[in-house]
Amino acid sequence: MLSNKSGKKCLLIFPKSFYTYCESFRKALANMGYEVTVSNHEYPDSVIGKIMGKLHIPLLLYITDNVISRRYINGELYDVILIVKGRGISIPLMKKLKQVSPKIVGYTFDSFQFNRAPLNWLNYANHYYTFDYRDGEQYSLPIVELFSSMSENNEPKSFEIEISAILRNHSDRLRYISKVFTNLPVENKYIYIFEQNLFTFIGNFIWNPFLYIQYFKYIFFKPLPYAEYARIMRKSNFTIDFAHPKQTGITIRCFEALSSQTKIITNNPFVSRYRYFDQNNTIVFTNSSDPTILKDQYRKIREHLSDNHNRTIIDVINDLIS
Repeated sequence: MLSNKSGKKCLLIFPKSFYTYCESFRKALANMGYEVTVSNHEYPDSVIGKIMGKLHIPLLLYITDNVISRRYINGELYDVILIVKGRGISIPLMKKLKQVSPKIVGYTFDSFQFNRAPLNWLNYANHYYTFDYRDGEQYSLPIVELFSSMSENNEPKSFEIEISAILRNHSDRLRYISKVFTNLPVENKYIYIFEQNLFTFIGNFIWNPFLYIQYFKYIFFKPLPYAEYARIMRKSNFTIDFAHPKQTGITIRCFEALSSQTKIITNNPFVSRYRYFDQNNTIVFTNSSDPTILKDQYRKIREHLSDNHNRTIIDVINDLIS
């Protein structure tokens, strides 16, 4: 194993703009004894880079190779390189990375329908993991679940809010929220729908104009601060989770609910693959489900106090690089 005077070295290649999770991973690795160097997973590290990545413009791979080679490879050695998402990674860059580290691990919390870039380079990694069950089965990849980044809380469980819905608006999320609250018309609910920008606002309004008008007072152009999000989650009896139709992995929201002893209403039938989600804390309700099933299951577990289970970033990293 390679080392230096500072201890083990890790190159973390991560989408830096994905909320604060890059910093959370860096801190967790540092707490595990690694000297961590952080690189973005694609360059240019800007809106232009994101557009190039989403459009799969080949120039992105060349620029990313050039930047990472110049800044992070020349003259460096790493005990482990952890690549998360890796939309700008290419095979030539992977070959260079293999020269400076004996262990390269890849991981994605997107499905390949959203981000197919790793399919080009994952075979060059020593280990590659996904959070998406369907991709895991199709490509024979091991699953590593996501995590809760909420801090430990020893206060008794609160039920001030019966059902909360804190979601970024996309696909059929607005329709799903409406279907849940139509069939479970509770009074003490909390709804916060984050609209990312003007373009998504226009598109979502055109997609669901009547629902948009109905829920307009719950729609905001700033994300709810995480501390407030955590407070609402802990005070909720249930929270709504809507997994994108193109993904089957369990969302971070579900793990945050689990660590808060908050029950979930979700459209993702794959959630039961993780043993801590069961019939006592989870209602699977899809767009094609019979509403009477939602009502019956809600009444059945409404008074149940869920067990506390906290899966942390440390657990994820241990699964990835241990």
